[in-house]
Amino acid sequence: MHPLRPLSPHAASIVAMLIPIGIVAFGALILVVRWARLRRHIPPDPESLLLGAVGQSLRERGELAAVLGELRTVHERLLDALPFGLLWVDQKQKVAALNRAGLDLLHVTRGVVGLDAAFVLEPFPWLVEALALPPGPPTRARGGGRVWRLRRIEAPDKIGALLSFEDITEAEAEDRRRQLRERFAELGEMTAGVAHQLKNGLAVLRGHGQLLQRDGVASAEPILAETEDLLRVVQRFLEWARPLEPRLESVQLEAIAAQAIAEIQRRPSAKNRVLHLEGQGGAPADPILLQQALVNLLENACQATPEGGGIRVRVDVLTVEILDSGPGIREEAAARMMRPFESGRPEGTGLGLPLALKWLAAQGAELKLEPGPEGGTRAVIRW
Repeated sequence: MHPLRPLSPHAASIVAMLIPIGIVAFGALILVVRWARLRRHIPPDPESLLLGAVGQSLRERGELAAVLGELRTVHERLLDALPFGLLWVDQKQKVAALNRAGLDLLHVTRGVVGLDAAFVLEPFPWLVEALALPPGPPTRARGGGRVWRLRRIEAPDKIGALLSFEDITEAEAEDRRRQLRERFAELGEMTAGVAHQLKNGLAVLRGHGQLLQRDGVASAEPILAETEDLLRVVQRFLEWARPLEPRLESVQLEAIAAQAIAEIQRRPSAKNRVLHLEGQGGAPADPILLQQALVNLLENACQATPEGGGIRVRVDVLTVEILDSGPGIREEAAARMMRPFESGRPEGTGLGLPLALKWLAAQGAELKLEPGPEGGTRAVIRW
């Protein structure tokens, strides 16, 4: 084993230089570590804090705006899906919202939202009146030639007023037609049996009257005449009782009216009376039932019109009007004459107008009697 050799003077000088350098380096490292630890505990710059807070707030606001936008879209879609109109007037008396159904019913655009309610609703006074009512059950009102169902909805005062509204004109008309059909069916069942019994008895009386007429009996003539009159009444009863199965098709109303006028002109009731047809238009109707109804109405108009007078038949799309030049009719009398067996003439059966009403209702049309604009009575058929 070789003994350790002593360092050379050159090596010793190098080692002597490295030792203080290492000590300095080690001290510098310790200072760096301590400075880094102290840095961690130094509070950040206030400007950096402010900028960071503003950035975070902007991000949160952006997220909130996106959520609110989605909620607003869902809210508008829900309102637009409602089958009735919904009007919201806020505390400042401005139109805050009006859904799609409401826009369509009132024939306005979304531009009315945000405007003064008094200005927007001026053409719709029935809505203004409904907004003044306390919240409660639905009410019915007429306006703009239509029938409306209105309801003031309970809402907090700070929201304003909420009002739902819908057009029920067609629904009410259909309900009236349904009630008429049901009533006609009940009366038909009741009269059918009676009419058949009467018809059989009258047939026997007519047969005996004809035998008496052959034998030259003088009383046979009035017996046969009265029997014929009663048979016509019974025939009307049977027409009333007969169930209807209308076959609807697209017809030209002026053509059907011309056929009815031609038929009525062959009857004694049209003698010395002028019938005039004007206009044109179509409707979905049963041609046979419509012609029968027009004949009954024209017969009634001729009987109300004095000799030398005229009857006008005016046709338009989905509408037929018959105007006579008679003495006119009061509203209560018109309603009474629509009931079966109620006649305005002593010799009448009281089935002419009700039969016309029945035939028209079966094909989806309404019949209304009202005073004419120039006197007389106007019968209006409208689909």
